[in-house]
Amino acid sequence: MKINLFKGIQFKILKSFLLSILLSFFLVLFLVLEFLKIKYNVTYANWGNWANENLMLNTYILIIFFLIFILVTTMFFYVFTKKFIKQIDDINKKISIISEGNFSTIIPVTTDDEIGKLANNINIMSKKLEALIKKDAKNEKLKNDMISNISHDLRTPLTSVIGYVEIMKNLQYKDKAACDNCIDIILKKCDELKNLVEDLLEYTSINFKGINIKKESISIKDVIEQIMIGFIPNLEKVNMSFSIKASDEKIFIDGDMNLIIRLFENIINNSIFYGQKGKKIDVEIGEINNMVSIKIINYGKRISPEDQTYIFERFYRGEKSRNVNTGGKGMGLAIAKSIVDLHKGKINVDSDDNKTVFEILLLLSNEKL
Repeated sequence: MKINLFKGIQFKILKSFLLSILLSFFLVLFLVLEFLKIKYNVTYANWGNWANENLMLNTYILIIFFLIFILVTTMFFYVFTKKFIKQIDDINKKISIISEGNFSTIIPVTTDDEIGKLANNINIMSKKLEALIKKDAKNEKLKNDMISNISHDLRTPLTSVIGYVEIMKNLQYKDKAACDNCIDIILKKCDELKNLVEDLLEYTSINFKGINIKKESISIKDVIEQIMIGFIPNLEKVNMSFSIKASDEKIFIDGDMNLIIRLFENIINNSIFYGQKGKKIDVEIGEINNMVSIKIINYGKRISPEDQTYIFERFYRGEKSRNVNTGGKGMGLAIAKSIVDLHKGKINVDSDDNKTVFEILLLLSNEKL
């Protein structure tokens, strides 16, 4: 808010002061003349002669009326600046309310001078403080939820490991087949723990510690083809097929190859797990307004609107029971979204009874290959 010189508070105070002096001067002059006329029959025309003849009396009268002049000037100045004082007092009261934590308090901006600017800046500061406090509260809740979820996910496989170690101890290694089965399960649970820890480290690295992106020009169709080929054993295991359609064979993005691969691996892995009943995955690649659109479509179970809202949050899963048999630990899609955000892109999901579409939008590369 730029302050005009003639609208500033200094000019207004100076104007009030000068106006107070001017009004006081004419008022006191009028009172002096009226007093001399009534008391000593002196007019403005013969005041000079009378003053010379009554020098001491004239001096006393002028001193008294000078004091009256100061008093009247002060009164006029107070009246003219009362509005400013009230504004400052109102701001002070509002600040006291804000300091008690009521950040929804708004200070009315009634002028365009420094006081108005001060009120506006305090309003902005209050809103920012409110937003920061809400964000801090949300982060605190997320941190607590994350600790709770991590504890749950670590405890579950650890409990299984401890249980099977106790079984082996009770068997005293007499039943080799049973012991081998216990060892296989223990290794599987240890592998789950390893994957969970790696996901957590990757997520915190991307979101909290920062990560150096090594961007290069990437042919998105070639990368997705390689990723899908790597998933062929998983697809065959659940009798699924896949297809890739691209509006152009050479569509490039600028991105970190390792992160881009992880992004699509997570989305495709999720689509395979939850889309098994649909028996196929379709990938569609195209361009929209200087963005590359990659749609990964499965035809499995519908994602409810409620779940669609939170599906990219860490540890969130549609099923309320969180165990490996219902798929994942709720980190895959959160990591995918973090990678998309890191590349200044967008990711969204749309699901109905027929299909579920994950759409990833990434910036189109400027480089033409």
